[in-house]
Parts: sequence; structure tokens; C-alpha cells
Amino acid sequence: MILCVTLNPCLDKTLTVPPWSPGQSVRGQAVSEVVGGKGNNVARALARLGRTARPATFFGGPVGEHCARLLRDHEGFDPLVVPSEAPTRTILTVRTEGSSRQTAFFDPDPSISPAEAEQLLRGVEAAISLGGVEAITLSGSSPSEATHGLFLDLISMARMRRLPVFLDTYGPPLETIWGFWPDVIQLNRRELAQHLHQDDPDDEEIFARLGTWHRHGVRLAVVTDGPDAALIQVEGRFFRALPPEIKAVNPIGSGDCLLAGLVDSWLNGLEPEPMLRRAMACAVANALVWDAGQIDPEEVARLEPEIELEPVEDVAPAAPTDRSGDSQGFLRVGVYGRATGKFGKK
Repeated sequence: MILCVTLNPCLDKTLTVPPWSPGQSVRGQAVSEVVGGKGNNVARALARLGRTARPATFFGGPVGEHCARLLRDHEGFDPLVVPSEAPTRTILTVRTEGSSRQTAFFDPDPSISPAEAEQLLRGVEAAISLGGVEAITLSGSSPSEATHGLFLDLISMARMRRLPVFLDTYGPPLETIWGFWPDVIQLNRRELAQHLHQDDPDDEEIFARLGTWHRHGVRLAVVTDGPDAALIQVEGRFFRALPPEIKAVNPIGSGDCLLAGLVDSWLNGLEPEPMLRRAMACAVANALVWDAGQIDPEEVARLEPEIELEPVEDVAPAAPTDRSGDSQGFLRVGVYGRATGKFGKK
């Protein structure tokens, strides 16, 4: 079983409308809803690939209760749910019929309390202690200060249990990572630019940072760029991975499906190049359907040979890593890991 942690879930509602302009009164033609949040998409894609996945997240208020029911009753998951005082947010996506245009409206992020953050940490620890967990995925943004260091705490816990960790995040949760590193990091080019404090880093600068992460113990790192080539480090080797041209229906969730493909391939023991082709094919297959994570395994298999992998040689080393923002994360490792020893005990 794979635990799929999401700190900032949502109810993702899609309203399909005829062509419209701001200021008009528009009547919807169809409405659908699904539980959103990157880790929930990962769990959904893993299930499509034949894996058992368990979402772990916060849900609050009537919307949160509805999300928990959807995961359990409509999708067959057994979610690990921490109730929150703050209500779960809703994201409304307005889809214009007959075009690929969509506009999303986001509720404000909820404020998760320190006690609720601690409860999720302990819930994941308890789930791991029961046995049967093969890997952990940590996905998405952090909604509030109390959750910024949770991914680092979970990485340290998993490392002590020798469980592979797959991280897809940005902003404060990424800045706290130090001391304990995940096996896999995935993010997009814009998110890495933010991490590097640059507007538009070139490929050489990105590969250099991937090399730095490898020296910290990150065995595989992927930087995606929409329909353009992904830049990859795997076991100290570097690649560009170019997906085929497609007519995308909805690219939302493609990165989550890529992560699911990496997890599935990793657990199957695939060699690096087949692993990368399969993961990229999962991302492309997701873009061919509207609902995030609902990939077709047969379509994935069809797309795998169409992924172009180009080895990259002579990657220059990066400048010394900027540790600004890392002190908080390092201290949390001490508090929750080394000093207490809580995560090292079976």
C-alpha cells in the first residue's frame, strides 16, 4: 500500500458553460465534482495502475465531510482523515464548451492548527507501524504555517523506517528540506525557479541543482515544463525527456500521474530508462482525459515508446546550496526525529 499525503485538499467542482464574458449571467450546462489535491490525484492514478493507495489528509466542515464520503463511497479508498476546524476549500473551474479554455476560482487556504498537524503526523506513523506500507508520496502546497514542516517530519520518519519517499512540493515545504532528503523530488520549472530565486533559470542551472540534490541523497529528480522536455537526474545520470505532441483535453494532474508512474515503476524494480518512459507516458495519458488521475493503463503502454530520452553529459556542479530557510526544518528534525527518537522505534 502507498500512503499519499496531501496537506491542502479541496473539492474540485467543474461547471461547463457556453461561451461567455465577465459580467454576464451564465447558466451552466453540466456540473461535476471530485476530491482534489495533488496527493489524491496520485492515489487515483496509482489505483488505475493496479496499486493499493491510501489518501491521508485534512478535511473540515460540510465540504470536508462530503470529500471524505466521495473518497470512501464513490472511489473505494480508505482515507486517513484528520478533522480540521477550518473548512476544506472549494475550487470552481469554469469550462467553456467547445474550447480548451478554463478559468479556476480558488477559495482561501484553510488555517490548520499545530495540534491538527501533529495529529496527521501521528496518524501516518500509526499507519506505518501496522505494516504493509511500501512507499509514501508527499504532494502539493502547505496551507498554513503549522504544516510547512510536516513534509520534512514525514521524510525523516520514512527514512528511519527505510521507506521510499516521493516529494512533489514547492514554496515553504521545499525550503525546509535539509538533513533528511526524499528519494525522489518532482516539481515544475516555475516552482524550481522560485526555489532558485530566479525568473527563468536555464537548463544548465537546473541540471546543476539536480546534481546538488543527488549529492544530498536524492536518487531521482524531475523538473517538468508542460508539453516541453522534462529535465531529469537519476542515480547521477542526466536526461531530457520529450513527450509526444498531443491534443490535450486537460493537463491538470499530469504531474501527479507522472509521480504515480514513478512510484509504480520504482516498486516494480524497473531500470531508469523504462521507468522514465512509463512515468512520462502516465503524464501524457492524463492530459488526454478531463478528470485528473483517471489514466488508462493501455494508453500508458501505447505512449511509452513515444517518449524520447536524450542523455545529457558534462553537467557542471552547482554553487553551494543556499541554506536560507533551512534552519526551521533542521530544528524540526531534531525535535521530532533525533532528539525524541519517536520515529526510529518500531
